[in-house]
Amino acid sequence: MANNEVIAIGIVTVSDRASSGVYQDTSGPAVEQLLQDVVTTPWRAVSRLVPDGIESVRDALIQLADRESCALIFTTGGTGPAPRDLTPEATAATCTRLMPGFGEMMRTES
Repeated sequence: MANNEVIAIGIVTVSDRASSGVYQDTSGPAVEQLLQDVVTTPWRAVSRLVPDGIESVRDALIQLADRESCALIFTTGGTGPAPRDLTPEATAATCTRLMPGFGEMMRTES
């Protein structure tokens, strides 16, 4: 990375209701605010708000990685551990390399 290069960081909010306009997404902006507080490298947020579902999440992740060149992508929202929450499956379907245990460590720290 060149000294003046700004990295892209993706933020994907997964929510049926927020993506359909039932209520405003607050978790995506909260992730962005946290990043503004802790990341010292120049960066820009690239946000997506999508409904729950394998295709919607997968497509957003691929777009952020391949088209927007995001160096890091955060996902937030979802319904939690319920049948409708397919974010883990969509993420796994998108990855070419998994890091076993890393997600658990991130959840423990947050």
